[in-house]
Amino acid sequence: MNIFRSFRNFIADVTSEFKRVSWPTRQATLQSTGVVLVLTIAVAIFLGVVDVGLSSAVKMIIR
Repeated sequence: MNIFRSFRNFIADVTSEFKRVSWPTRQATLQSTGVVLVLTIAVAIFLGVVDVGLSSAVKMIIR
């Protein structure tokens, strides 16, 4: 029975902590998501260009 009491206390603690959290607005969440997507795409393009460039350089050295 002690396990159930501990679990109940844990759930109560989690619930009280969630009430203290400052949740972002929908607009802030959308803006943050947009920034993450743009930066992810930019880094992917940069790494793709670097990969193609280095691959070409290695092929020229090997030949």
